[in-house]
Amino acid sequence: MPAVSAIFLTLVMFLMAGCNSLGTSSGFSISCQRIDADIAWGALSGLTADISKKKVLYAVHDHNLPDPEILVLSISGTQAVITRSIPVRKDGAVPAYDLEGITHRLNGGFWLASEGKPGRQLPNLLIRTDEAGQVQEEVSLPPSVAQYRVKSGLEGIASTGTGNKERVTVVFQRRWKDDPAGRVKIGQYWPAGGEWRFYLYPLDAPKGTGLSAITALDNNRFAMLERDDKPFFKAGTKAVYEVTLPHQPGQEQPYPLIGKTRLVDVLSAYN
Repeated sequence: MPAVSAIFLTLVMFLMAGCNSLGTSSGFSISCQRIDADIAWGALSGLTADISKKKVLYAVHDHNLPDPEILVLSISGTQAVITRSIPVRKDGAVPAYDLEGITHRLNGGFWLASEGKPGRQLPNLLIRTDEAGQVQEEVSLPPSVAQYRVKSGLEGIASTGTGNKERVTVVFQRRWKDDPAGRVKIGQYWPAGGEWRFYLYPLDAPKGTGLSAITALDNNRFAMLERDDKPFFKAGTKAVYEVTLPHQPGQEQPYPLIGKTRLVDVLSAYN
């Protein structure tokens, strides 16, 4: 079982808290600032590491700031500095995205997860961009899945592989209308064939909890953050779990129920 380091835990909480200064019981801490006063930022909704540069991170914010963008962060010691922003644009225009997740592709560019807004008729989307933030592709959920959507939609996203072996894995924040009680979806998309596959993840508590951040440990194993919707001092569930997903697409309902292994109780790590 892989160890989850203090820096990973800190970055998870750093993401959830909106780039404040944070620390763990082990004494590690991290804070965030911007190098340019013109760069607007607030609570961060997604975070990923550069595929080749060890001290570079990329983040996105949600619709609370109007223009979608990718923030570039440089890590030095215990500090993360926002050095620049990459505007996300589609055909030269500002798209109506609510970005909740980001992952850096091995092939270059990014996959982004945009949470849908039923009241505004905005779908949940996977979005592929180049390194300059220009939208190359939008991928919708299959109609058989999208018809059951609720207010909460796509959240964290991770990508693995290249070419016809590339996979994009995305977590759903909350249970949708077709999900059994205490279960929430994980989706996987194969860009080469345009295929989707879905799994059911067992939640610790049937109400008020869901999935948030996700990161790939290898091609089949993923670490993900399961959490409730309460602030830190009132929270009951914020934990990192490992899951293993098969490497074959194509199964329809009923979606397979996967197992999980707890790696770290985040609340205990920060007490």
